[in-house]
Amino acid sequence: MGKITIDISSELIKLFPSKKEAKTEAKQAMVFDLVRRGKISKGRAAELLGINLWDLPELLAQYDIPWFDYSPDDLKHDLEMLEKIEKG
Repeated sequence: MGKITIDISSELIKLFPSKKEAKTEAKQAMVFDLVRRGKISKGRAAELLGINLWDLPELLAQYDIPWFDYSPDDLKHDLEMLEKIEKG
């Protein structure tokens, strides 16, 4: 796994209850921007964020990203992910 460091002003960090939450929201923003631009699927976003695909719609709504805006490739990938989850 790669790692990058981003300098963020203390004024911006103070807007979050903790540095951990600031880090989490920064990662979500990056991942959801990739979803919005069609660079990754919603299923891949869930993988990258380490969350269940079923929990993704609520987070997507916070970023004004529709759940049902699928390309055929996105749908195929997400259905494969759901199959893997069901098989456990």
